[in-house]
Amino acid sequence: MKNILKIIVSDIKRLSTNVVAVVVIIGLTVIPCLYAWFNILSNWDPYGESATSNLQVAVASSDQGIVLGNFEVNVGDTIISNLKENKTIGWVFTDTAQEAIEGVYAGDYYAALVIDEQFSANMISFLSGDIENPVITYYENEKKNAIAPKITGKVKTTIEREVDHAFVGTIAETFLNASEYLASVDEEGNVTGEGIAKLEQLDSDINGVITILDSYIALMDSTEQISEASQSVTETADSITELAEKMAQNAQQEAKEAKPKVDEAKNDLDNTITNINDKLDILSSNATTIENELNNQTVNISAASTAKEIQDNISSVWGSTEDTLSPNYILTNISTGNSDIDDQLHGIALDINTKISTLNTDIDAWRETEEKGNADVNQFKQTVLTDLSNLQDKVDVVRASYSEYLKPTADAVSSSAEKAVEEIEKLLKYDATSIDLVVSNLDNYSAIMDKSKESLVKSRDEAVEMEQGLSALIADIKGVSENEAYQKFAELIKSDPEFLSDFISSPVDISDEYIYPIENNGSATAPFYIILSIWVGSLIMSTILKTTVKDTTGMVNLKNWQCFFGRYFVTFAIGQIQTIITVLGAFLFVGIQCQNYFLFWLTCAWTSLIYSLLLYSFTYSFGNVGEALSVILMVIQVAGAGGTFPIEVLPKVFQILYKFMPFKYSMNALRECIGGFYKNTYRDCMLTLIAYGVVAIFVGVVLYHPCKVLNEKIESSKEASGILI
Repeated sequence: MKNILKIIVSDIKRLSTNVVAVVVIIGLTVIPCLYAWFNILSNWDPYGESATSNLQVAVASSDQGIVLGNFEVNVGDTIISNLKENKTIGWVFTDTAQEAIEGVYAGDYYAALVIDEQFSANMISFLSGDIENPVITYYENEKKNAIAPKITGKVKTTIEREVDHAFVGTIAETFLNASEYLASVDEEGNVTGEGIAKLEQLDSDINGVITILDSYIALMDSTEQISEASQSVTETADSITELAEKMAQNAQQEAKEAKPKVDEAKNDLDNTITNINDKLDILSSNATTIENELNNQTVNISAASTAKEIQDNISSVWGSTEDTLSPNYILTNISTGNSDIDDQLHGIALDINTKISTLNTDIDAWRETEEKGNADVNQFKQTVLTDLSNLQDKVDVVRASYSEYLKPTADAVSSSAEKAVEEIEKLLKYDATSIDLVVSNLDNYSAIMDKSKESLVKSRDEAVEMEQGLSALIADIKGVSENEAYQKFAELIKSDPEFLSDFISSPVDISDEYIYPIENNGSATAPFYIILSIWVGSLIMSTILKTTVKDTTGMVNLKNWQCFFGRYFVTFAIGQIQTIITVLGAFLFVGIQCQNYFLFWLTCAWTSLIYSLLLYSFTYSFGNVGEALSVILMVIQVAGAGGTFPIEVLPKVFQILYKFMPFKYSMNALRECIGGFYKNTYRDCMLTLIAYGVVAIFVGVVLYHPCKVLNEKIESSKEASGILI
């Protein structure tokens, strides 16, 4: 114990004789309290009306309004009017929606509310059955500030409340004003006599409907005869179907047989025409050949033999063509269907026969003059050439006639036959589906009539039931005027419709009952910032004040634990001075709320003792590593000790660490002093802090020697760097 006292006295003497040390100590005592005070003041009342009224939120209404009966309703104007009386936010009422939106983009406003043009119309759209939700567009500038959007978020709640109040109040007032009619009595003394007359008219109309339905049911009964007649029609239709199927089968068979015949006739006609053309080509070619030979033949001794060869050649050619070009063959095998053309073709064939005969006669004459002079032979030679030329011309005429008349006629006949077969095939596609459909409809007709009659009977029964219910309703309404409750309701409506509308729009008053009330947000956040300032003060001392005892003059058998507690005294004393200054400033300068001033100070003093001892022990045993550990613990507790946000909304890792953080117990103890005490909460928190003091002593006394070698190496390394302290 003597060694501890000697260390304490030695430290005090050195500090008191060093001016710089005194100035540093004064700074250590002041800095933490300033941190606490100014943070508390900055959070004094950011959610109060005096603060939030400085946040500018633009409002613009484009609502066109609507006429409801004899009343003009514009909910947008009502909302604007109510907001002008609301001072919780700095409302800025712009002329246009575009101006409000542009102000949000520019950062002039934190948010903007734009009421839609059809807002009032959509508010009562439920009356038409086509419901459209009214729209208020909320624009928010989240870039401007992190907390401001959370505050201006109250705007949406305020608007919803104003809209609900305006809507319900307006509709209720309109309804109650109109309901005065229900409280009036007509000249006959009946309540809502005109309404009852309408109901009675409806009852009469329903009776008329019942009569019409009875007539339709009677008409449906008469259709049973139609159903019976349909049976005969069905049988006849079945016969038609059977006959149609037989006709289709026969026609199909005949079409199959006709098609090959048509094809065969077409082929025969094509062959005949082709044969004629071939023979004409041969005749023309041979005639040309003979003509060329005669033109090249000179008259000499063998002229007679030449004439004989020419005549034999002509006979040979004609023999191969006369069966095709004879008049009888043409008349028998070729017909264009036109008698004039056929006669012309027949005449051409006769001319060819005549030309051939003439040619043979002239050649015979040529042969007879073979013994005569050359002049006679040449004369007959010229005659034969002329005959051959005439024959050649006739052959060309025949060929042209065949091309002009016979070929087109043959093609037309063939095409006509093919079209006829195609038409037959189209007819073969007929089936009895249509007849079958008619038969099916006739078979179902009776069932359809039965179902229709059943529906009509059901409708009539429902109409009768409706009429009975309506009659009962009319009777009940007529008896309302004698009801005592109705009389009271009528008197209430006549008294003050506006008062009733206000009651209906806001039927419930919420009575606020605060448990452990705290006057302002500054007092609510004071426990966090004061405890944080105590930790910061202890952290600064642990880094500035040396923990190693180097001057051991006059000390005998000095132990480690004596050095630990002896050197800690200065840290403890400065920490308590920091605490008293911070607490007094919180009460006298800042003016926080407090239920028990003494326990508030005691909590802070106890916290300072524990925190300064804990951080001192870290530095004493771990050196620079201990200082870093102190900073890490502070950062974790600032983020996850529940000082600003409820611990339940923080990430899971902070919720787990929260239970082991000393901030939790120090802040909860201060909250008891500020808001009020609950059972043993304060005592439990103070006792729990002792555990951290035990941990501090264990670290400083027990872990010092195991960590000493490591600390010396770290210090040596720092010194060798020439930069680190």
